[in-house]
Amino acid sequence: MSPSYPFPKDWSLPLEPPAEYKRLRQEAPVCPVRLWDGNTPWLVSRYNDVLTVLGDPRLVVDSTLPGFPHLSPAAAARQGRPLAFFLRPDAEYRVQRAMLVQEFMPRRMEALRPRIQATVDAALDAMLAGPKPADLMAVFALPVALQVIGDLLGVPHDGADDLHVLSRTVGSRASSREEARAALMALDDFFLRLVEANLREPGDTLIGRVVTEQVATGRLSPPDAASLFHSLYYAGHGPSAYMFGLGTLALLIHPEQLRKFRELEDPAAITAAVQELLRFVNVSHLARQRVATVDVTVGGQLIRAGEGILAQPDSANRDGTVFEEPDRLDLHREAHRNFAFGHGIHLCTGRALALIEFEVVFKTLFQRIPTLRLAVPLEEVRFKKDENLLGVHELPLTW
Repeated sequence: MSPSYPFPKDWSLPLEPPAEYKRLRQEAPVCPVRLWDGNTPWLVSRYNDVLTVLGDPRLVVDSTLPGFPHLSPAAAARQGRPLAFFLRPDAEYRVQRAMLVQEFMPRRMEALRPRIQATVDAALDAMLAGPKPADLMAVFALPVALQVIGDLLGVPHDGADDLHVLSRTVGSRASSREEARAALMALDDFFLRLVEANLREPGDTLIGRVVTEQVATGRLSPPDAASLFHSLYYAGHGPSAYMFGLGTLALLIHPEQLRKFRELEDPAAITAAVQELLRFVNVSHLARQRVATVDVTVGGQLIRAGEGILAQPDSANRDGTVFEEPDRLDLHREAHRNFAFGHGIHLCTGRALALIEFEVVFKTLFQRIPTLRLAVPLEEVRFKKDENLLGVHELPLTW
């Protein structure tokens, strides 16, 4: 019988992927696994095979197809509602992505660096003025991530915490289909109201510009626009906030790498160090889902049309045939080929923005607080064990 997915994780080694991936890379790199609903997609664990899957146009992201692998009841809750931007059939996804290309151009994102720096500095000012120990997630990571994506999209800061709670419900494998569907409806309704407000009075924001150029001209319906903006908000704050926390934790428990990081001055070296953190930690720890539209062969295994595929990024990021000593954090490594942002046409739309956030956050945090350290033993840090993103509930720090 196929093993159940996702695989159990050793929480005494919280930043390590499940040990089963190492065995699968060696013995069964393409193997069937069983999901919560009885579906048995193929799990792909080697780097080169993941690269193939994510780049093959015959293997598509289309959650409307019968064989598409939904990873939880909550993940299936979109049925009957406008699909999330990143779960639409590829043809629709390409059209919507094209609407956003100009908004996320690297030069445009780079122009936001001073504002991001000011946001980070203000959050650190508040943290330093508050009590010790401080929960990095509550007082810094989540507020920064919500403000950066909120400012870019044009989402009011009031109520952002409520939007995050709803997003967590959608992204929790412990949520029932009914709970996730209710949260999705609330989020879609919120963003539909934003669309309608920008139709009446467009703001100088991403939402305002897309509404003016696409919705007001009939190229995009208001419900589809609301789903698009909801998807951008969801993907634009949770992964960033969780990476702020886990990247900080990774550096704190690898003091020799933290020392090297503090010594970095060259922007390219800082970017490379962030890429290695993304390879090593990878908060998007669940597989990228695909479904085959024709018969294909991956890693020597025939996959029939209509069968689902799970491409496992954190396993691929620890593939020793690509990364020497893959289980070692090495900030001088060339790690830009990691899968933290995906690959192919589904490469993260906001990749340039996220990299700038990570560069600013980690460099500023450890420059301004050189004595930063965990306030509790590592085994007392509580991890989020049932979410689609790897993160911590709290990260108590002192200095």
